[in-house]
Amino acid sequence: MRAWRHIPALAAVCRDLGEVAPGAWVLNYTNPATAIAIALRRTSPAKLVSLCSGSCFPRTGAYIHGIDPADLMLPAPAAGLNHCTAVTELRFKDGRDALAAARESAEYPITQWALDTYGVLPYPPSHWVEFYPSLCRLEHQYQGRAQGLRMRYGTIHSMDEERDRVRKWEQLVARWARGEDEDAWQTVLPESEGIEVVEIIESLIENRNEIFAVNVPNAGAIPNLPDEAIVEVSSVVNGYGVHPMRMDPLPEPLAVHLRQHIAVQELTAEAALTGDRRLALQTFLEDLHVQAHLTPEEAGKLLAEMLTAHKAYLPQFS
Repeated sequence: MRAWRHIPALAAVCRDLGEVAPGAWVLNYTNPATAIAIALRRTSPAKLVSLCSGSCFPRTGAYIHGIDPADLMLPAPAAGLNHCTAVTELRFKDGRDALAAARESAEYPITQWALDTYGVLPYPPSHWVEFYPSLCRLEHQYQGRAQGLRMRYGTIHSMDEERDRVRKWEQLVARWARGEDEDAWQTVLPESEGIEVVEIIESLIENRNEIFAVNVPNAGAIPNLPDEAIVEVSSVVNGYGVHPMRMDPLPEPLAVHLRQHIAVQELTAEAALTGDRRLALQTFLEDLHVQAHLTPEEAGKLLAEMLTAHKAYLPQFS
């Protein structure tokens, strides 16, 4: 539903941008980053890359318990899909395997599970849960409102907190529009957010040849994922553009799982662009979470309810 709301609005932005600045880069932080990138690449000639605040991990090593990032060879190679990406190889500066050390010291259960199951270091591990319905289990009893409820691995977002966050940024933008706090951008984002967009822009402008994990068309970078998929992968950024690095294949069981999500992402983007209700229902039915919890009849009812609730933001489905 978020993709179906956001894609038409962002496509309109890209169309306007194509008229006034056809050579500009679009650096997208809006979620769902993958489906949005698929749709915008189908509708706009803009040079588009989707980003994620969690993708700073391959450069910083900040999520690993008990290991000093200063001891690691960074940036490390990363491959996967946005919110389900992994460091596929990690070494200490003296050449020793750091994944083995990470496995021994891991405290978060999902980190341990991914290392044991696939032999890769997941990041952000809390988002990996979203890709596996079997890991999305409530700990609190559902009583008609899921917001803020504790799950086995994490907590469902509270919309009150999300609205407060939106108000904060709206107020900041309003002050900027009035010519106030013009230098606030330098300090407004905490380092823990991992926002790398300024560094990426600098690398594009100054030809720095720095490596970032970004979301781009696969085009063979991850051999066992589809070429046309949007993947999060280590890429060299310089004055000539963004260049995905060639990775080793992902562990095949992980690739199998990601290919299922890629198919749904493709359907999601197409439904957003066409407003085809039948395709929207087919997309719902292929979603792994819907399959885990709803019958086809229940999925159709849910879709109808959601399209009605979001009608003001979904003109393509009118």
